[in-house]
Amino acid sequence: MPTEINRAVIDALESGLLWFDADRRIVDANRAAREVLGLDERHFGARVEDLGWGQSDEQGAAMPEHARPLRRALDGDGETTTGVVVVETSERGKRWLRIRATPVACVAPGRGRGAVVSFTDFTDERKAARALLENEQLLRMFGDHSVDVLWIVDPGARKLLYMNSAYERIWGRPAAPLYEDLSHWMDGIHPDDRQRVAEATRQADASGMYQTEYRVIRPDGRLVWIRGRGFPLFGPNGRMRYLAGVAEDITLARANEELERAHRVAQERLERIVATAPGAVHSYCRDTRGHGRFVFASPAIGDLLGVDAATLVARRIDLPDLVHPADRLLVDQSLRESAELGSAWLATFRVPLAPGGERWVEAHSMPVREDDGSVVWHGFLIDITDRRRAEQEIRSLNVELENRVAERTSELEAKNREMESFTYSVSHDLKAPLRGIDGYSRLLESDHGDRLDDEGRLFVATIRKATAHMGELIDDLLAYSRIERGRPRLGPLDPGAIVASVVEDAADAIADGGIALRSCVDPGMTVLGERDGLVLALRNLLDNAIKFTAGRPERRIEIGARRAAGHALFWVRDNGPGFDMRYHDRIFEIFQRLHRAEDYPGTGVGLAIVRKAVERMHGTVWAESAKGAGATFWIQLPAPGTPA
Repeated sequence: MPTEINRAVIDALESGLLWFDADRRIVDANRAAREVLGLDERHFGARVEDLGWGQSDEQGAAMPEHARPLRRALDGDGETTTGVVVVETSERGKRWLRIRATPVACVAPGRGRGAVVSFTDFTDERKAARALLENEQLLRMFGDHSVDVLWIVDPGARKLLYMNSAYERIWGRPAAPLYEDLSHWMDGIHPDDRQRVAEATRQADASGMYQTEYRVIRPDGRLVWIRGRGFPLFGPNGRMRYLAGVAEDITLARANEELERAHRVAQERLERIVATAPGAVHSYCRDTRGHGRFVFASPAIGDLLGVDAATLVARRIDLPDLVHPADRLLVDQSLRESAELGSAWLATFRVPLAPGGERWVEAHSMPVREDDGSVVWHGFLIDITDRRRAEQEIRSLNVELENRVAERTSELEAKNREMESFTYSVSHDLKAPLRGIDGYSRLLESDHGDRLDDEGRLFVATIRKATAHMGELIDDLLAYSRIERGRPRLGPLDPGAIVASVVEDAADAIADGGIALRSCVDPGMTVLGERDGLVLALRNLLDNAIKFTAGRPERRIEIGARRAAGHALFWVRDNGPGFDMRYHDRIFEIFQRLHRAEDYPGTGVGLAIVRKAVERMHGTVWAESAKGAGATFWIQLPAPGTPA
């Protein structure tokens, strides 16, 4: 047995000590053994089996007697045996013990051979381990059922300790590479967001707390918005031991935010449109019995109908009650037709104003049939009072203008008749003296020419030449006047026939002058014009070409017509002396000449007649030339079906 000093030392041990004799009876126990197993004096001298304590292995299976460390130590060859035994005592319940049994030659004075058993009670540690295991299992069960990503990281070792299955579902990537290298966390993050996530992670390393939002690109290309949060897990020393966090899929929330933002923008835009709309925005409803009311009206409706929007809606005031009595039937019929046909409601009506006034209102609305059979019109009511007043003034002005036009037309017709009478008088009264001058000068030349000297004969020739020129001038002026006064009668013409007619009329002059004339017209052409006017214009141009090629060694003229971009294009080209294009516009003015009358006779009216005739047919005329290199005159007229 231990001495008194040894007893004090043995009782101070944290491990339990038991002394057994060869019959496995309890001889003695230290303080730790008594406390763990609930021993007292009545237990000494008894065997464990007699106490009714059950013994089992660590897995809970009943332990046979021969397998127990004490029995093996006593039955063995003096070797120490170890093992784990679960002892279920009546006082302390089940205790998990790590046992070491050592045989001894004398267990106590006079007791002979026995064994000393030392044990460590790890019941509490086992319970704590099981609780930790259960907690870990609960954490995994919670994590596997969580819709968010849960993770735990050892920031010092840069190792991932835990990641739930939500990662693979949200990221669309396996979690295994993260346990090998935590940097793979960045693989799925949008390149534009990686720097922000890295900065948030560094902040977490310093403070343990962070929150950030970023995008993840899944392997299938889908974009996922994530809200990540991190927080510290502290160790016993009060320092951050682990970093844990949550990654939440906020894609739907972000989409809802975008929808809400778009809705707010649309609402604000609609409010601005309503506030600045030309008139009043309204929603007017009629039920199946024909009873109507306003369900919405913008503030501007108060100025139109004389009732503010809030009162109009709250009191369920019907529109016809506000309409002028003379227009109510029209408004009611137009609403019924719009509802039946599903067409736009367009109506104009009056609203009486006190005292004795009225306002004109125009309605523009579209009907929508509801499930209950009622119809709601959404649209605008516009104040057109000023427009109606202006229209009335315009109608009055139109009547006055029509009267003035009729009066002026009558005056112009009278003036035209006077002009025609004057033209006839000019033609008759001016040409009669000229005929007399020409006749008497011819008689003077033929009957008395032998009595005139050379100078006298020159004078007579000059008189006759001037008389002929004056006659031509009068004819050209009369032709110009007729063109200016007349009203063209346009119709489809055959350019080939027109050109052939003009060439035929000038055939003698062309043959006498030895002129090489070339005519070319596109087949099947049609031009919109007036035959007499077009013949007159082309004849003047051809006469000019004949006149200005006189004296050239090889006289050449070309006349033709062709299609050009929906128009008909006529031309007359010669190899005469040409002119300086600086004077292009001048040649089409009346009495304007670029050459001396002695060199090229003429009245200076021909090209003015051409311009006037072409303009009457809604065409254009121009020329292209270079001094000494001939000239080309062009006439462009519309083809049938081309707007004039």
